[in-house]
Amino acid sequence: MGFPILPFFLIFLIWLAIRIKTLDAKQEQQEEEFWAKEKAAKATPAKDISNLRYITIPIEKFPLNFSNDEKVIEIETQLKELSTHRLLNLSGVSNTDLKLTYGTSNFETMSQIGEDFDKACILLNSYAKALIEAGMENDAVNVLEFAIGVGTDISESYIMLSDCYKKRSQTEKLSFLRERILNSNLLLKNSILNKIDDSTEEDFSTSSPE
Repeated sequence: MGFPILPFFLIFLIWLAIRIKTLDAKQEQQEEEFWAKEKAAKATPAKDISNLRYITIPIEKFPLNFSNDEKVIEIETQLKELSTHRLLNLSGVSNTDLKLTYGTSNFETMSQIGEDFDKACILLNSYAKALIEAGMENDAVNVLEFAIGVGTDISESYIMLSDCYKKRSQTEKLSFLRERILNSNLLLKNSILNKIDDSTEEDFSTSSPE
């Protein structure tokens, strides 16, 4: 007597049909919610954005003109320019949420403010690398601590700072950095923590007596 495949196949088809219908209904609901939110966003009046807690780059604290390298000079030039701009960490904020929060008429302005922040984080990371390569680790730490303090999402900045703390045996600062990453909304926080922990274990094993 053969195994009764047909009943199981029919059950699978019924389950598949129900599953597809459920997913279609969920997608339709999500689309309706999105367009309802977008409609509300477009009707949101302009908000006062003059008194927001903007971020400014403390360019006066950076060791400018320390290198003749054209790339470093360009980084400094762009950082100087951005130090005159208003910046905000708007990572993870959708265009619709920008309109809902600040008003449709402020959308372009707020988008630019967010883009400038992202650009600044990239430049600060590159600047810190150049400082480390030049043997100016103290200045690199200051730059990285500022970048991380304002919420950069560049993984390398966190890893570079942790390496600096390890070289200086600043275990308290390293623990604080790790805690900050753990409680953050960084998409790659687990990867960052793993790299920090792995390198910490390597440093420990290297320094341990045989």
